[in-house]
Amino acid sequence: MPVCKIVTIPDEVLLTPTKKIVDFNIDTQELIKNLLDTVRKAKDPEGAGLAAPQIGISKRACVVRDFFVNPMNRDEVLSHDYVLINPKIISASKETELDIEGCLSIPLVYGKVERAKKVKIKALNEHGEEIRFMASGFLARVVQHEIDHLDGILFTSKLVGRPYTEEELEEIESKY
Repeated sequence: MPVCKIVTIPDEVLLTPTKKIVDFNIDTQELIKNLLDTVRKAKDPEGAGLAAPQIGISKRACVVRDFFVNPMNRDEVLSHDYVLINPKIISASKETELDIEGCLSIPLVYGKVERAKKVKIKALNEHGEEIRFMASGFLARVVQHEIDHLDGILFTSKLVGRPYTEEELEEIESKY
């Protein structure tokens, strides 16, 4: 399947709540494949997740990526990709974390967003089977960010403080 063009602001599809997926037909399978292909090819910045509206499709589907160090080669970072259809956060920790986010649909803009440190997710996988899992840390942040996309919410509406340019972000990160 082709790598899709990422939709960017001010496209209205990014601000519109998505429609629930009820059929796991060929169109749904093509959407899933397009999301996976597109997020896997996203570099500079690398894609940590991608929601259907970001490729112009107003359906309740997203992909989130859980990154981890390869235990056989500590210099290599691998990922496990979760396909989430009609995802829902069924519980969230009261403990939150403030961290910097960016978005493929809002290029070169970053900012601090407060998110729950842990979330429990219920969704359907690419086969239409129900899955539930607990996400914490960076994965929890990505899941919440992508589910916001499915609800027509952009991270910039949740900023704590002002947005940062890419240059300002690089300066902030160089201090760590």
